[in-house]
Amino acid sequence: MSRPLSLLFAPFGSEGDVRPVLWLAGGLAARGHRITFIITPYYRRLVESRGWAALDIGTVEEFSRGLRDPRLWQPRAGSELVIELMIASLPRYAAVLDHTAGNFDLVVGTTLGTGAFTWAEQRRLPRLLLHLQPMCLRSAGDCPVFLEGLDWLRRAPDWVKRGLFGLSDFLLARKLLASVNAYRATRGLRPLREIYPELWNGADGVAALFPDWYGPAQPDWPRPVRQFGFPREPAQDNPPPLPAELENFLTAGEPPILWTHGSANLDTEKFAAVARAATSALGARGLLVGPAFTDAKSDGNFLAIAHAPFERVFSRCRAVVHHGGIGTSVQALAAGVPQLVVPRAHDQPDNAARLARLGVGARLRYGNFSAAAAMEKLRGLLADPATAAACAQFQQKIHEARPLPALCDWAETLAG
Repeated sequence: MSRPLSLLFAPFGSEGDVRPVLWLAGGLAARGHRITFIITPYYRRLVESRGWAALDIGTVEEFSRGLRDPRLWQPRAGSELVIELMIASLPRYAAVLDHTAGNFDLVVGTTLGTGAFTWAEQRRLPRLLLHLQPMCLRSAGDCPVFLEGLDWLRRAPDWVKRGLFGLSDFLLARKLLASVNAYRATRGLRPLREIYPELWNGADGVAALFPDWYGPAQPDWPRPVRQFGFPREPAQDNPPPLPAELENFLTAGEPPILWTHGSANLDTEKFAAVARAATSALGARGLLVGPAFTDAKSDGNFLAIAHAPFERVFSRCRAVVHHGGIGTSVQALAAGVPQLVVPRAHDQPDNAARLARLGVGARLRYGNFSAAAAMEKLRGLLADPATAAACAQFQQKIHEARPLPALCDWAETLAG
């Protein structure tokens, strides 16, 4: 463009929701545009490490309290909690942004970035909404698996699906729209009448950040939606060394099976116990990654560690057992390794179903998650040549895709 733009990014959610926004911000920063984030200070380091400005929304303790809430990983209650947190955050965005000196040309956010988008709407600023997974774009033609056990809905007649969509909107609308509209009234904005087309998809531009082979475009998606590929930051030319305990473990023996249940999940006691037992029963080596494991401990064949850069570690593993978060799923696809997905809530059941349909992995219900069940699934995946072929096929597709330039072009166009 002929002038540098001032861009505000407002990711809402866990690290898996933040990193795709960092990817887009990086592409636009490389074009000379000015980058500002409004983000929980829990993830401020991810922004400031790139040299960008960060405005705090909430506190570390508030974000950590949400992570510790036992409802977060329950199938229905988890989604209700996230919506509660979104509603509570609405006035906080305006409290911060009303006092900034920035005159932004575009506001970019993820699905639940309602607070930042409402502020932008009042200021008549263009808005770009990023949907990171097909779950956010429901369709009668490609119906998501909203909860474990609802796979049958994909086979139901379209009128049944649309009826359930309408019922869901009606049940949510009374409480959710009442809260959102009460806040909108304080900002002088008209009330919203519908959840799906207006609240979740009411931006000037809506980007689906997944390829058509993962979630094909549908005629009943809301407008305006444009589809791009998965967001993946390019490999660093000279990446920093891995933590010594991690590098030493990876080079000390055969590639391990990596186990992780999400960057924001502190409820991992059962998952960790199954990981250890199943790895041992398989006679394999295991790597357990999660925020609860702050003290790296290894017994030679099993290492538990708080964090690992998946984009560099997955390719050095035999398989990945994970929760089905979209970020982890994409990194495993890019690494070309088999996946065993143990979903619990949110978009995880739908991602698990899609990965299984691609042939790159298998699903295991959390209620059935045991060492024996995990061992059986992994043994089958690791011995199956069809799984290996599918992993190689979709790994190539991901590495061939170049979605960032087109998305940056569109963001610039929306910004004017």
